[in-house]
Amino acid sequence: MNALLAPTRKAFAAPVLPARARGFLVGARSFYRSLVPDQKAGALVAMVAAALSGWNILNAPAYQDDEGTYTAQAMAALNGSLAPYTYWYDHPPVGWLQLSALSWLPGLLGQGDEPYVGQMRYVVAVFFIASTVLVFLLARRLQLALPFAVLAALLYCMSPLSLVLGRQVFIDNVGVPWLLLAFYLILSPQLKLWQHVGAGVCFAVAVLSKETLAIFGPALLLALVHRPYWKTRFFSVVGFLSVGGLVLGFFPLLAILRGELISGPGHVSLQDAVAYQFVSRPGSGSLLDPTSGRYELVMGWMYYDKFVILCGIVGALVCLLRRETRWIPAGLLLFSAPVVIGHGYLPAMYIIAAIPFLVLAIAVTADLTWRTVSRLFPYIPYRGRHAAALKRTTLGSRLVALGITGTTMVLGLSVVLLPPWLAMDRTLLVSNENKDWNNALQWSKDNLPQDEVLLVPYSMWHELNADGRHDPWKVVALEKMDLDSDFEVHHPAGWRSIDWIIEGPPTARNIKNLELENAGRALENSRVVAAFGDWKVREVLSSASPSSMAGERR
Repeated sequence: MNALLAPTRKAFAAPVLPARARGFLVGARSFYRSLVPDQKAGALVAMVAAALSGWNILNAPAYQDDEGTYTAQAMAALNGSLAPYTYWYDHPPVGWLQLSALSWLPGLLGQGDEPYVGQMRYVVAVFFIASTVLVFLLARRLQLALPFAVLAALLYCMSPLSLVLGRQVFIDNVGVPWLLLAFYLILSPQLKLWQHVGAGVCFAVAVLSKETLAIFGPALLLALVHRPYWKTRFFSVVGFLSVGGLVLGFFPLLAILRGELISGPGHVSLQDAVAYQFVSRPGSGSLLDPTSGRYELVMGWMYYDKFVILCGIVGALVCLLRRETRWIPAGLLLFSAPVVIGHGYLPAMYIIAAIPFLVLAIAVTADLTWRTVSRLFPYIPYRGRHAAALKRTTLGSRLVALGITGTTMVLGLSVVLLPPWLAMDRTLLVSNENKDWNNALQWSKDNLPQDEVLLVPYSMWHELNADGRHDPWKVVALEKMDLDSDFEVHHPAGWRSIDWIIEGPPTARNIKNLELENAGRALENSRVVAAFGDWKVREVLSSASPSSMAGERR
């Protein structure tokens, strides 16, 4: 009886993987084992960057108008045009041409049904991952110890400031990997001419992706010449400058071929675009004025990550102690000049290019600290120490030095850095900041007649234009109503031609900052039909007076 009541033990066979899966796992394992430590570390930081940049990328941060602009331009390139509206040379087109070339990637990842701006974020993630890996490679090229090279890469991809900007469709994110690749080539210990020429090409591509990256040119040249003399230095400098300049000449050549180099009646020009960007564009004020847009923007950068900014600045001073790293403070000095002493327009994404320099400065400081401590305790082996010294290694001295540097760094990261970083990164990885945007978009697709004229923020422009309308003057981007003369050709009645307005958080601010008079009148003469949080769908009543609509504004 007891035997009948005793539980029967069942033998479970181990799961058998298909032969193809077993072969893949065996191959992956053997491939991983064949990698050297640097390759394993590079693969690690690439996977971390991929996870952080791709997770919840459709929901946070909130979609911005600049993202919609570059997405629309990238999609227009697929149809043989540089922009959906008149291309007026506000930026070189190479940045969004690269986005366009990789626009197939979201479909490959199964995200082809998502909003176009969200799809393009997956493309930008590729450039973010490339920047992270290049930060690691640059640190190793500077002969930093492997742990500190990994530290630099992790600081870059985990910093809330880097992550919140690196997940958005900004052409700065497209240009930064090319800039870092230029530094990587130019710092090659082999001193090959082709590497220096290649650095010139990469730098030119970076500048043609986002023109503000040109500010790092002197730092790149310093990294090239501020090295021990080699026989072909003259040819390297000439090759770097001439080939880089030749590639940069693509932009004015484009304007010449289109007959739009010099300002003239009836057409846009490169001259007018340069004059607007550097002379007539409304500025951001002075950094010394607490009420200015510049001060507010810098404080916003500090809010997201004061650690990387402040410690990076201090680390840049430490970099002056090493000849090989003096280009880092040079680059940061050039970057900071327009921020500190300038009064012109300062874009929010300007700091993207400085973050790699800041984290490299921190990593160099950590590496120099370790080397200094190792010299204080001469029995500790470190790279470059004569092999005979290893015989005198003692466990006690090694533990003392390791305790001094390791404890300081771990405590600094754990107490000062990790709590605020984890809180901000968690917001990016779990929150949904685009819920109202998606609801407003879906309501507009379902309810707004396709034969009526819409005035929309650029972040939503391509979604509605591609939804059966396919006419940039049926779905009008907010700024184009006042800033593009073709609007009057297609809509002689002015603001009264607008039937619907989709109002988002930046709409009123853009109308004020850009002095969009017609768009402002249309908004004043409208009433809210549907509201989704901060996003509202408004119907324009062309016969109404502003006073009669005052009660409808929410």
